[in-house]
Amino acid sequence: MLGSLWIAGGVVATSLALAIMIGGIQGQLIQSVLPYIMAGLLCFSLSSYVLNEAPEVYMSAASIIKNHAHPYSYYSFESLSRTFFIFFHNLVAFYLMLALVGSLAIPHWSILIAIPVVYANSFLWGSLAAMLGARFRDMRFLLPFVGQMLFFLTPVFWIPTNMGGWRTALLHFNPFYGLLEIVRSPLLGEAPPAVAWNLSLISLSLGLVFWLIFFGAFRRKIAFWV
Repeated sequence: MLGSLWIAGGVVATSLALAIMIGGIQGQLIQSVLPYIMAGLLCFSLSSYVLNEAPEVYMSAASIIKNHAHPYSYYSFESLSRTFFIFFHNLVAFYLMLALVGSLAIPHWSILIAIPVVYANSFLWGSLAAMLGARFRDMRFLLPFVGQMLFFLTPVFWIPTNMGGWRTALLHFNPFYGLLEIVRSPLLGEAPPAVAWNLSLISLSLGLVFWLIFFGAFRRKIAFWV
C-alpha cells in the first residue's frame, strides 16, 4: 500500500535510531544531529554505489550482454541513474523531517556542481568495479565488504572535528568523505570544506585516467567474462 515510501521510511527509521543513540552519547540535540546523520546516510548511498552495487552490474545483465551489442556504458548509466533517482526520492522525506524538527535550511548553490561531480565519479569508478566483478568473481563479495567497513570509517554519523591524531588520515585520504561532504554540506545549507572538493576532484581525475586506460583495453573481453 505504501509502495516506494518504504524506501524513504527505512532511511528515516535508521536515521532516527542513530540520532537518538549518537545524540545521547555526545550530548547533542536531535534537532542538530538528525539532519546531519540523515543527510550522511543519503549521500553515502551515492558514493558507496561503486562498492555495493556496481560490481554486480555486468553480471546481472549477462544474458543481455551475450545477445545484444549495447554499449557497456548503458548498463552502468542505467544502474547508477536508479541509485540517483532513489536519492532524489528520499530527499522529500529528508526535508519533511527537517521541517518537523525545525531545522529546515535552503540548499547551498554548490550542490548544482556537487551532484554532477559525484555522478561522474560513480560512473567512472563504478564501470571499473563492474569490470572487476565480471573478471574476478570474488570482487562481487569483497567490494561490498569494503563498503561496510568504509561506512564506519567515513564520517556518516560522527563529526570529523572530533577525530584527532593519526586518525585524521581517515578524512584527508578518504575520497568517500569528499564525495559525501560536497553533497551533505549543501543539503544542510552550508558550503563544503575545501578538503572535500580536493578529494572529490582528485578522485574524478584519477577515475578518468584509469577508466580510459583499463576500460578501453579490456571492454571487448567483458562479454566473455560474464
